[in-house]
Amino acid sequence: MKVVYLPWSKAIELCYRLASMILDNGRHYDTVVAISRGGLLPARIISDVIGVDDFIVLRSRFWGIGGRIREEPEVAMHEAVNVRGKDVIVVDEVVDTGATLAKITRLVKDMGARSVETAVLHYKSSSSFKPDYYAEKVDEWAWIFYPWSFSETLYGLAKTRGGDIYEEAFRVLREVNATELYLDPHRIRESLKRYTG
Repeated sequence: MKVVYLPWSKAIELCYRLASMILDNGRHYDTVVAISRGGLLPARIISDVIGVDDFIVLRSRFWGIGGRIREEPEVAMHEAVNVRGKDVIVVDEVVDTGATLAKITRLVKDMGARSVETAVLHYKSSSSFKPDYYAEKVDEWAWIFYPWSFSETLYGLAKTRGGDIYEEAFRVLREVNATELYLDPHRIRESLKRYTG
């Protein structure tokens, strides 16, 4: 399985590149919808750059630690959401299968939004859903390792390999050359223990 680690500097650069693409389009949006958890950071940066203060978080669970856990995404709202008559942009970090973005787009339209567009850092061309904006297109499927989901991703990758979770986790870190991270082995072990139960 190909794994691409995205260092913080590159991740932030992609967030600003995506925001610039949205600005360059000249469209005005009333609301930014962040798909939690992975889309929170990109959505926050985009909302700041494009000057949209109305920020809504929708929690979607489709992928579990190390693989898909549901047939279709489960969406939860933790606040009253009012997008009626608004132009909305939905932001996530990646469109993988397309199921999450398709479902959230339908949901936001059904809530009465005037228009709904989508933006992601990475668009995997194998996806069934093509976002309106994307910073990078991924033609060869890869597991993208975002720095804001360090422990979750590290555990998932180690688990898919089998064997000792901790040994595999440190092997993954060496393979993806995640040298920018503070790699205190004790802290990483403690973090991974939270995922192993």
